[in-house]
Order: sequence, then C-alpha cells, then structure tokens
Amino acid sequence: MKKVVSFTGILFFFLLAFSPLAFKKGDKERMNEAIGKSLTLLQKNSHTFLENVNGNISYQHPDVAVVNFALAKEKGFPIQDSIVREVQDNIVNKWTGNKTDLAEANDNSVMIMTGCYDLWALSASHYKSNKRIALLATNIMQRQSENGSWVSPNARTPLEYYSFSATALALRGIQYFVPTGLQPAVKERVANAKTWLMNTIPQTNEERIYQILGLTWAGGDQGFIKKQAKQLIAKQHPDGGWSQLETIQTDAYATGQSLYALNQSGSLNTEDSVYQKGILFLLNTQHVDGSWEVIKRAYTGVPYVYTNWATMAMLLAVK
Repeated sequence: MKKVVSFTGILFFFLLAFSPLAFKKGDKERMNEAIGKSLTLLQKNSHTFLENVNGNISYQHPDVAVVNFALAKEKGFPIQDSIVREVQDNIVNKWTGNKTDLAEANDNSVMIMTGCYDLWALSASHYKSNKRIALLATNIMQRQSENGSWVSPNARTPLEYYSFSATALALRGIQYFVPTGLQPAVKERVANAKTWLMNTIPQTNEERIYQILGLTWAGGDQGFIKKQAKQLIAKQHPDGGWSQLETIQTDAYATGQSLYALNQSGSLNTEDSVYQKGILFLLNTQHVDGSWEVIKRAYTGVPYVYTNWATMAMLLAVK
C-alpha cells in the first residue's frame, strides 16, 4: 500500500509540474502579440473577402469578425473604422438591395442564418437601426417554429446547421432590432425559445455553446446555465482545447467558442485555470501569420483557417 501511495504522489506532482494550469511569466505578452497578429489578418481578410464575394449574400465570417473588432476596440487594440463600416454597409446594402420582399421571402437558409449573423454583427458594433433592418429582424421573429426554436435547413456545418445556433442568434437579433411597438410579441417569442433551449439536449459542442449563449442573451435561468456550463467545462481535453465532435481532434474554433460562452455566461473567469489552459492551447497552436487551422466539416478533407473565435477568447482575457 505504501508503494502505491508513493507512486500516486509522484505522479500527481509530475502532472502538476508539466500541466499548463496557469499563465507563466511572459504568457500575457505572448497573448497580446498573438491578438495583434490575428487582428491584422482578420482586418485584411475581411476587406479582401468583401471585394470578392460577387453578390453572394450567404456568408458569416466577416460578421463574426465585426463582433471581434468591437471587442478589440473596447480592449484598446487598433481597429480601422473603415473596415467595420465596410462590413456594416455591405450588410445594409445587401438587404436594402434584395429584390425579394423581406415580408414574404421564403429562403430560411438566407433569412435565418445569414440574417441572424448580420444582426449580431450590427448589434455588436452598435449600429443604429433603420426600417429595413427592423423589418429583417421582424421577419426573422415571425419564422420561429411552434416548439419555440428557429430552424436552419442549411447543411453547412457548423456555422449554418444547428437549431441551437439559429435560435440563440435569432434571440439576440430580435431583442435588439425589432421595433418597440412589437415588444410584447418579442417577449412571448423569447419565453418560448428559452423553454425550448432548456428542454432540448445538445449533442455537439456547437449546440452546447449556443444553448449557453442563447439563454444568457435571453436572461435565462442562471442555475440551469451554470449546470450546462459545468458539463461544457468537463469536455475540455488534457491539451486545454475542446473539439467540435467527440470523434475529431481539438481545434481553435471549438476552444475559442467554449471559452467565449463560458465567460460571457458568467460561468468562468479568465483568471481561472480552465480558461488559462484553453488560452495556452490557442497560443501553442497559432500559425505564424496569426491564424489557426481547423478541419472543415462541410466538405470533408478541405482544410481552412478560422481565427475569429480564438481571438475573441483571448481578447476577453486582456485586462
């Protein structure tokens, strides 16, 4: 028995010595440098992307980038206002120039997923609403399913696939942009959505993230949110990261999302060892150009880089 105890003690101290449970000297400087590189890349790519979309209105990457830029400005990082305005103008012009009447449009893939990401970008960057954006938000509100969720028929995983994502983003958008006169309807829709979010069991990391974010944005039950957050924390891998699915490796997308949702819900402080271990995973896997590589699930075998969520998670840790 003594030999067993001795071996266990040695193993514990070995793991403690070599596990990245907290920032070491210089890690915060590394983080600031990593953020700077990724923000430079995101601003450059946002402009390049919008120059080459050729009228395709179904995209979310610049939208999430604007959420990133808004947070970065709050933290004191230099962001070109022209880049933010470019995305805002593209969103507004997109829906203003859409020949389909927003009150009758029937493409849920575009209306719900693209529309909801657009509204998140506009709300995060404090865009002042107009009649067209208010109509878009109202249109999205009216597409709520009878069970309280919003549904995306798009097969593009993970960004445009899950009802949890559509529901959480719709909740944020309608609360921010639906006109004051329709607020009683908004209140009812939000209540129904919260019930659906609490009664539906998430199966993937993306679903867990947006269950927590949706309930947080809608003022859901804090006890339930904390319970779901603990389950998400339990999914952290020994390397500090999270994976999108149980069957694939950890990556910056799932890790950044997890840290962001846990922090924004009030469930995890950035000084917590769980959070810092996640940040160290991101620092150790970032490419020299400021990006992270993530295996694309929508079309198997095609790698791509995804930087937004990882950057947001690091920005939250900046004091």
